Amino acid sequence: MTEEERRQVLRYVKPLAAGLDGVTNFGDVERTWNAAERIATGRSDLDRDGLFLLAVFSGQAKWVGKFGQGSRTALFLASVGVTDDQFRRLLESLARFAANPMSPEEECVHDARRLDEVGAYGIARLAAVGSRERMDLREVAAEIERDARDDFRTAAGRALAAPRLALMRDFARRLRDEVDEFAADGTSAR
Repeated sequence: MTEEERRQVLRYVKPLAAGLDGVTNFGDVERTWNAAERIATGRSDLDRDGLFLLAVFSGQAKWVGKFGQGSRTALFLASVGVTDDQFRRLLESLARFAANPMSPEEECVHDARRLDEVGAYGIARLAAVGSRERMDLREVAAEIERDARDDFRTAAGRALAAPRLALMRDFARRLRDEVDEFAADGTSAR
């Protein structure tokens, strides 16, 4: 794909990413692409166009998979040179990259998406979700701890994630300690 074709794809995808969940925004599309590209640096075993498409559509799997929107997306992507085979591979990758990545592109995008869920960035997102879901701070600490798992698939992703995961674990522990310190239920440490 040319740079202009990639810009056209970004213009198509960004409005789809507008935060229906109250947290996602237009910048997340490019952020995921930039992270995936960094994770893939130096690798020669992947398809750069496939990596780009998967990264920018990775937050839109449900939308792209719907019959009407999927057809619209297929037509749009064909207009920028994406073949039917590339679109089929994109749909297959969207269905599995988060839970069971099977290709180098899927591993890189899996790790890029996970990087958005960890570290200070991840903590801020979880706090926003916790507020929206009316979680108490003990529940938020548990969510932070749960998301601080090392399920990264690439060496580059693990290297980027390591300090972020440590920060999350420490933050969750400290948050829980501070919540318990003056707990109203009589469990506070004295």
